[in-house]
Amino acid sequence: NRGNKIAMMRVTLRQLRTFEAVARLKSFTGAANEMHISQPTVSKQIKLLHEETGLPLLEQIGKKVYLTEAGQELYATFPIG
Repeated sequence: NRGNKIAMMRVTLRQLRTFEAVARLKSFTGAANEMHISQPTVSKQIKLLHEETGLPLLEQIGKKVYLTEAGQELYATFPIG
């Protein structure tokens, strides 16, 4: 729908790179280490991405990270490797 396309235009490359790392590694801390940024920065980028898309992309239960259905669809659009 048109509303999602407009919202997606405000998504930053940094947010997408952070999402990709968290989704691939299933870890906020692992993504932070790989990207050489702090874990709170990773959390903030993911929060901003959630707010911009209006969709829950990740679910964190304890220390485990899971992709939601929307998160799986977004992750599937990233090139492998």
